[in-house]
Amino acid sequence: MMNAYEKLVRQSRLFKDVSAEGFEQIFTAGVTRSVGEDGFYFLQGDPATHAYVLLEGRVKMMQITPNGQQITMRIMTPGQTFGGVALLKPSAGYPATAQADEDSKAMAWETERLRDLVEDEPAISLNVMNLMHGYISELQERQKSLVTDRVEQRIARVLLKLAAQSGIKIDEGVLIDLPITRQDIAEMSGTTLFTVSRTLNEWDRDGLLKIGRERVVIREPHLLVSISDDLVNRD
Repeated sequence: MMNAYEKLVRQSRLFKDVSAEGFEQIFTAGVTRSVGEDGFYFLQGDPATHAYVLLEGRVKMMQITPNGQQITMRIMTPGQTFGGVALLKPSAGYPATAQADEDSKAMAWETERLRDLVEDEPAISLNVMNLMHGYISELQERQKSLVTDRVEQRIARVLLKLAAQSGIKIDEGVLIDLPITRQDIAEMSGTTLFTVSRTLNEWDRDGLLKIGRERVVIREPHLLVSISDDLVNRD
């Protein structure tokens, strides 16, 4: 019977559809790596030597622009894959930085070992391509949103994405079970901290959200969806 870590790895997008025999080899080949809060699994530009599946904690994926601006791309939760680009072109380096948002543990596989495993489990290659396609589509959608969508829509979509990823139903609504800051939301929605604070405070006053320190409860999920789809103008 699989333990909790094996289940997380088995269900990850990196190892979807691999055979039972192949998975046994894969899990045996992995090593666990623990990183304390604010520590790094890798930095943007580092040689892509390992691919990871998160087992515990939270990991923030960030990019640093040429002018030094930090942009939060996504927040990884247990069972999610990061660093998968290692299988494609390790010498190109990681395109983003992976920083632990809290004490975290991940399972890691060396690039060369994974490439050996791909010979017997070609599903891994397809999974990596699907992961990369998802990231590219996400970047394209973000770029389009920055050009065409109102800032309220972008903020609403970030909150809905986080809720879909880690939302917990409670009496007050849907709790985003992540230590998310307003700066994180600003970076993920492509706007300023001031604009995010103003918008969240307005939504809190109106009863759409309940805002606490690094805590967000969505009280009216359907209304937030309407805002994200530009069906409600709250200006």
